Formats: sequence, C-alpha cells, structure tokens
Amino acid sequence: MSSFIDQEIERLKEIYLERTPNSRRVFEQANASLPAGNTRNNLFFPPYPPYFERGEGCRLIDVDGNSYLDFLSDFTVAIYGHSHPRLQQETREVLERGCSYGGCIPAEHRLADAIKARFTGIEQLRFTNSGTEANLYALLTVLAHSGKSKVIVFEGNYHGGVMNYCHPNIPINAPFETIVLPYNDAEAFEQTMSAHGQEVGAVILELMINSGGCIPATEEFAAKVRQLTRQAGIAMIVDEVMTARLGYHGLQGKYGIEADMTTLGKIIGGGFSIGAFGGKREYMEIYDAQRPGYTAHGGSFNNNVFSMHAGAVALTEILTAEVMDSLNQRGDLLRAQLNKIFEEAEVPLLFTGGGSVMNLQLTRTPLLQKNRNPLSAEVAKLYHRFLLDRGIWLAVRGMIALNIAMDAEAYQALLHATSAFANHYQKQLQALA
Repeated sequence: MSSFIDQEIERLKEIYLERTPNSRRVFEQANASLPAGNTRNNLFFPPYPPYFERGEGCRLIDVDGNSYLDFLSDFTVAIYGHSHPRLQQETREVLERGCSYGGCIPAEHRLADAIKARFTGIEQLRFTNSGTEANLYALLTVLAHSGKSKVIVFEGNYHGGVMNYCHPNIPINAPFETIVLPYNDAEAFEQTMSAHGQEVGAVILELMINSGGCIPATEEFAAKVRQLTRQAGIAMIVDEVMTARLGYHGLQGKYGIEADMTTLGKIIGGGFSIGAFGGKREYMEIYDAQRPGYTAHGGSFNNNVFSMHAGAVALTEILTAEVMDSLNQRGDLLRAQLNKIFEEAEVPLLFTGGGSVMNLQLTRTPLLQKNRNPLSAEVAKLYHRFLLDRGIWLAVRGMIALNIAMDAEAYQALLHATSAFANHYQKQLQALA
C-alpha cells in the first residue's frame, strides 16, 4: 500500500471519530454480540461504520445527526430512495391489515405477472427471501433436471454470500462442483465446453460483474455463452439480482439474450426482503403441487405480505420503462462526467460499469476482468473516506448505485467532491500509474 494512502486515511479517520461519537457508542455495544458490530461485512470499515437511524429521499441520517447523500442505495436495493410516498402508502395499508398471514395472497400473482411481463424467458417463477436463496434454488433446480453435477461459474461473479467467486478459496461457499473460468474469455469457455460439456449441468453468470467491480460482459462473450449452452442443451442461468435495474427487461434485454433461468432480488420487492428464480416451465414444474411426486419448496416469508404488495406497486406503478431508461441514461452521463474529471486531472482513475451502477478503478483503460491491482482497492478506500468526510455515502470498494430520488443538486455534489479528490491527490495518484 502506498504510504500516502495510509497517512490520508488516518487523517480522515481522526476527523470521522470527532463527528461520530454516538456511532462509536453503538458500535461498542453491538460488538459484544455481533462480529464487528454488524451482520454485513461489506458495510464495515475501521474503526467503525456510521450507524443510521433514518432515511429521507436520497439521504441517510446517522445517530449523530450527520446527513449523507446516499450514492450507494443499499448496494442497488434502494433504487426508489428511502421515502417514496406511494411505497409508504402501500406499506401503511398493509400494516393495518396484518403482517404475516401464513396463507396465499392475491398480490403474489400480481408481482409474478409483473416480473413475467419484463422477462420473456420466465414462464413460471417462485419467490424466496433473498438473491442468495434464488441463486441456490435456480442451480439446484436445473441440476436436478439435468441429472448432472458440474457447474460453470466465472471469476469475479458474486451469486450470494455462499456463492462468491470474487475471491479464491472462500471456505463457506456452497459445495457445488464448479469449474471456475475467467470472465469475458469466450475462447476459454468454448474450450471448456468442448472438453467437459457433457458433464456440465448448468452455467451461471452475471452479465455485468457487480461485486467484482462493475465490469460489463462483452457482446461476444455473452453471445458465445448463450450459443454454446443452447447447442449443448445446458441451462444458462443469468443472475439479475443486481442488474435487473439496468433495463426494463434487465441486462438480458440489452444483450438480446433469453436465459433458461433468471434470478432476481433487490428491486422487485419495493425495498423489502425478496428474491425470485424462474424460467422455462420444464424446469419449474418440479414445484407444482398439483403434480404427483412434486418437490416441496417452502419458506414462511416467500410470500412476505410487504414484499408482495410493495413489489407489485413498485414494478407496475413506479419503475416504468421511462423511469428506468431515464435513471440509466443519467448514470451513463454521470460516469462520463466523472471520467472526464479524471482525464483532465491526468490521474489513472476510471469508473467502469453501465447505466446506474459503477465502480472506481485504478486504471486508464476499460477492464474485461476483475482488477487484480491491489492498489485499486486501496485508492477506492481513500476515495470512500474522502467523500464520507464531505457527506457522501458510497461503498468502501468505490461502488456507486443511483436511485430515483436523486436530484441535480445531489449529482453536482458528487462531481464537485470527485473533482476535489482528483485535484487534491493529483501528484500522488499520477505516481501510481
């Protein structure tokens, strides 16, 4: 790590400590019962993260009263912002009618129908509590259908807490028999399919690496995966848990691809806990309780009354094609503006990504695979600290996800802070090129 990054993070940490005594108190209390004082490691940074008590529009307010522009949007979940009036109205009405029925509700099929209208490859689907669950069930479903055990996955892809291929040798990964291939390498995929295709029961991928740094798939790579899986009769699972926000028909629509199985989460529940997996009827009919010998799929909150109602409202009334196109166009413009700042400052930084999601990288050129330069992560940490000091919230790894509550003032604040960052550390950053 460059010494200047160490020194600057330490300096900014001292300022942060002075501004967040109540967060420190909460952290010390939480640390006794929660490892690192929380249950999401991606939120932790030393000495402790801020603890939030409320959200308003595109802002988060911590227990010390500090206000932050939320440019993380809960890692893509909070695309609606934190106080959308229509979602609040629907949630209040649901709360007045009761919280958990333990029975079927009409909103289930309304949400399912809204999802099917966006993803033509989904003939039937099932709800889960998270994107992790959705990916696990999708894989298990297609493997049961094929009778084969091997799964092709790609470096840098993240399919949930127990299916993490961003880092090697994760000890808690689910024990699937995986073949891990480099991302965006059509030749490596073709060679593997030629050698092992008869043993493979599923291929799962993100059409844009998210946790691995917001790196889009090339059209050649995506098309080759679809072509060869279809030819071999192997199920192609597209993980849209984080990318469904990038187009009305998800990223599949952008690439002109129809998956055999699609996994969803995040935005389809209007901000509440949810996941979904769905695809061709031939895969999903295993769960049809009207059929002899069906396979059970349960979960007390699979039809969470808040998620079903809020999700149906969100997809049919709020996230229209026009709203999603506008947000993603704004993201493309913002990314171009940020990268122009870096270009004019002549620093080796670049935001990669697509639409409303992006990630800071230490590089001058677009990436095809996960950035293996360890200094990239350290520069992102410094950027995170620098912006935190200016009241802007984003991921420690430099990830930004926009929400529809943001206005021109919020975007200008990010551009101004990023310009200050590039100019303040110009010489040190240039030395990292």
